[in-house]
Amino acid sequence: MKITDAFMGEHAVLYAQLDHLDKAVPATRTAAEVKALAAMLEAALASHAKLEDELLFDGLQPGLAQMGKLEKVQHEHDGICQGLIQVRVARTRAEAQQRLLAVVQMAREEFELEERVLFRIAEDTMRAETLEKLGKSWARKRALPVK
Repeated sequence: MKITDAFMGEHAVLYAQLDHLDKAVPATRTAAEVKALAAMLEAALASHAKLEDELLFDGLQPGLAQMGKLEKVQHEHDGICQGLIQVRVARTRAEAQQRLLAVVQMAREEFELEERVLFRIAEDTMRAETLEKLGKSWARKRALPVK
């Protein structure tokens, strides 16, 4: 499996979580409930972003920087992180809800950018063997059987 396929699969799972949050966040009764939902999202996003950075983006960094794409991706990542911090410090349920729903939208936009631009760049610039090797590294890090 290519690394880009692995991350597309992770995006699919994360999209399902984002869809759930769109419905669950407005139904929460307390700021603590919203913050608990945000913490679960934060854990999933942190794990995903760490592997993307380590296995894919670090290798693409020089080319992405030249195209101006790296700054855009970093800006999106920073916005999501800041939004999650704002959820943690929110004082009211309404404030926490608004901030978490904004993070959900930012995450969707980030994934779309990665899928539309960055994964295509990876597939256009990296050798097939490299993409496969990185996919095996992803599977090992996710503790999946590697074929």
